[in-house]
Amino acid sequence: MIMETTNQVSSSNVTFVHVRGKTLLSPILKWVLLTMVTLGIYRFWAMTGLRRALWSAIKVGGDQLRYHGTGRELFIGFLIAMTIVVPFYAAIYFLQFMGPKAVYLGSGLSLLGLIVITPYAIFRRRRYILTRTSWRGIRFNLQGSPWKFVRHWIFWTFVSVISFGLALPARYEKLDRILFENSSYGNKELSYTAEAKDYFLVLLPAYVAVFVLLIAFVTLLSKFWFSLFLAFGAAVVIWPFIQARIFRLRTNSIFIGDVTMRSNISSAKFYTAYGIYIVFLLVGFAVTFMAVQFYLDYMSALIPGSVFPQGLGVFGYVIFIPIYGLLLFANMMVLQVMLFEWKMGSLMIFNTDTLHNAIASGELENPVGMGLADALDAGFELV
Repeated sequence: MIMETTNQVSSSNVTFVHVRGKTLLSPILKWVLLTMVTLGIYRFWAMTGLRRALWSAIKVGGDQLRYHGTGRELFIGFLIAMTIVVPFYAAIYFLQFMGPKAVYLGSGLSLLGLIVITPYAIFRRRRYILTRTSWRGIRFNLQGSPWKFVRHWIFWTFVSVISFGLALPARYEKLDRILFENSSYGNKELSYTAEAKDYFLVLLPAYVAVFVLLIAFVTLLSKFWFSLFLAFGAAVVIWPFIQARIFRLRTNSIFIGDVTMRSNISSAKFYTAYGIYIVFLLVGFAVTFMAVQFYLDYMSALIPGSVFPQGLGVFGYVIFIPIYGLLLFANMMVLQVMLFEWKMGSLMIFNTDTLHNAIASGELENPVGMGLADALDAGFELV
């Protein structure tokens, strides 16, 4: 459900982002069913339909956003990307038959390939979405080299790991600056003002939580599993809070000339969305467990003494399809639609009248980068 969002502030230079009230329950159910029936192939058209519906539901200054991507070009981009990924990993697979040293070499190449492809796909995917998004007939864009982003992503990820997370604020700042300051609306370039110290303040609650957990871990060293459970629980509790703080910081740090943005979204929105999604996950796991247990009991009664009943693999595939559909529905309806509408509805944009003289510029991004991103995940990430 996309709900109407309004804010009451009397200021002549403030433009509120309005999300038009409409329901996406019916089309999302249709898209999920078609994705299940086609064993995932329809997801490209489903994602395009979802973006198009959400973009058109958003109005800024009385004008709608438009999404110009198509499912066909996403599918073709995915196929092209697979012609790059599949041969690479196929060669790595065959290395395991060439001796122990080749196995280690293959594992290293596999990890290296994933490390390089991930940031490259992130950059190209973002460029694709921006070049397919327009407002008042002018498209957004993302310039610059994806390889610069790849270098910074690898370097700052490595530094963050060896510094035990202390370099995370600098990593966030460097990567976000590349993505935002290379973005533009027509010929109007974006600027980004957030610094590493701002990210440190945003992440400070997480650092405090980690410090407390380290003390607890040392104190409860003999209770390893309890400490691990405690750490996992703390991460689940604090993650939505940090996500909300990062979103507000990013939004408040973006400038397009004299245009600025503000977000007042609360952490409660993130907790609500993630909470609902976790409920869907628990239901999915519970249904899967009960179905498998029922099948094992049935086959054991049918074939006494059987430890691994025949047909278990086929049954696994059969039960996987509806579970996959349930998780897709939860992802699209909750993490994508619900959270997206709350984020957009929280925005206030100042001085949009200065964008009236924006001129279209830039070129369309081909969908290969989007295809790489789809090769790495389920393909149901909205932005």
